[in-house]
Amino acid sequence: MTTIFGNRCLPALSGLSFLFLAGVTPVALADIEGAGDHPQIPRVAGSSIVYHDITDFDRLTVPTGPWDGDEVESSASLEGEVMRISYTFDDPDTSTLRVKRSYLQELEARDFEILYTASEGELSAGDGRLFFVHASNLFERGVRDCCHLANRDRNIRYIAARSADGNLLVGIATFNARRVEGPAVSLAVVTADEMDDSMDHQPLTAGEMETGLVEQGRVAIQNILFAFDSDEILPESAKALATIAELMNERPDLELLVVGHTDAVGDFDYNLRLSMDRASSVVDELVDGHGIARDRLRAAGAGMMAPVTTNRTDDGRAENRRVELVEIVD
Repeated sequence: MTTIFGNRCLPALSGLSFLFLAGVTPVALADIEGAGDHPQIPRVAGSSIVYHDITDFDRLTVPTGPWDGDEVESSASLEGEVMRISYTFDDPDTSTLRVKRSYLQELEARDFEILYTASEGELSAGDGRLFFVHASNLFERGVRDCCHLANRDRNIRYIAARSADGNLLVGIATFNARRVEGPAVSLAVVTADEMDDSMDHQPLTAGEMETGLVEQGRVAIQNILFAFDSDEILPESAKALATIAELMNERPDLELLVVGHTDAVGDFDYNLRLSMDRASSVVDELVDGHGIARDRLRAAGAGMMAPVTTNRTDDGRAENRRVELVEIVD
């Protein structure tokens, strides 16, 4: 995904109006290709989208209280489609306070319940930095690809809100960012929905895994799932791991390379490390949970280097996030 930083060749904005886009025609700024606002949460005029990602189903947890050094005092969660957007402003005179108040006014006008709003030291020690970094993974992906906190004078301000019908939950942070002339906004919003639990990838049997290894030297296991941006294996992966162990018990001579693959969201080094960590977690689970000898398994990470399809769509990124087994042949 294209990420745009810093100085664009655009006209300077003087006397910027902090009305939202609804009903006004602000100076046109360049969004990244294919990006758009959430239909219920318009942007502040003068901003442009520099990061945009949609996950068709996930759980989003939004802090509704300050960070006390160990955890947030309270939070709210909702499952459904998750949209993450980051905006930047080209006008260096734009203040995070005015951006925050613009969002508050618009949310209240749309009958959102404001669950929590605070700024800087009200959020946590470090003038809000610890809240922003540790409170949740709310903005992690967008910040990683877009807008890192400024080293000083961060001016972090935060809003958590819920729609009147309870079907939308949103967290919004505005802050001064590195390599950006004006402030940045990171927004995460979930629209309630029930998960489609039909599986595109039916679990492979031990025989099907063996056929793939014999005929192609590798086999993709799509049903080993991990927590978001983590090497934590989710419980839904138990059957796939048991089947791999079954195959290795049936083939005591079989040695496998366990290769982690990621989508292309995030930078190269991060994805390479994450893919290796996930592969290592699979090896550990097969050894510790299923009694497979460790010397029969080797972990490796390919990061984003070997996609099986496009990374431009949510379905494509889901397909590219996988674990592959590769037969080690002496």
